[in-house]
Amino acid sequence: MTHFAAVSRFASLVALSGALALSACSSTGSSTSAGGARSEDPVKVVTTQNSPEASARRTGEVYLMRGLMDIFSRGMDVMAAKINRAGVYAVSTSYTEWQALADRIIARDKAKQVSYPIVIMGHSLGANDASKMATYLGNRGIKVSYVVMFDPTEPGYIGKNVGTVVNYYIPNGDNRVYKGSGFSGSLSNVSMGGREEITHTTIEKNNALQSRVIGHVMSITKTKGKKKAG
Repeated sequence: MTHFAAVSRFASLVALSGALALSACSSTGSSTSAGGARSEDPVKVVTTQNSPEASARRTGEVYLMRGLMDIFSRGMDVMAAKINRAGVYAVSTSYTEWQALADRIIARDKAKQVSYPIVIMGHSLGANDASKMATYLGNRGIKVSYVVMFDPTEPGYIGKNVGTVVNYYIPNGDNRVYKGSGFSGSLSNVSMGGREEITHTTIEKNNALQSRVIGHVMSITKTKGKKKAG
């Protein structure tokens, strides 16, 4: 993949995002209007709630990051809703919020308010920052148990204190994820190339991938107050 091709891909995404944004505005009138698509954006939860795990029935905190302009990645919102319904706290937000989210987790960990395991997911530009957020936390002593990336647009690197990492990607230049300094977990780059039903803008909406990911989240969390056998 040449630099020109990579730039062209990004430019196409920007152009498409503009068209979709205009379409959204014409159909809803306002992103904050009653009943509008953004009126109950779950990102508001994380900025107002000090202990987001407090109302969850199961352990764990799941942070999902959308891509460019929050337009392409609404599958992340769907997964967040499914995970919340299953009893695990989950929030879907913009990729631009990754460091603010990480810093809140670090501060809450010091106050012993974090409900482990920590899970991070991202799509597109959000996938780029999922690896950055996990490594940022890991370097500061926060264990991240599960990281999922849906078609990042650049190579990623994972550092220490990170457990299982899965990158579902469509080969396009080098958009795989690599082991960084101190990484000792499990890393899988799973190519979705050749599957016509999976594109950059549909990959995180794929039901089979969503089910696989959510299933793993449920396998590493547990009902609160329930002690492990033995």
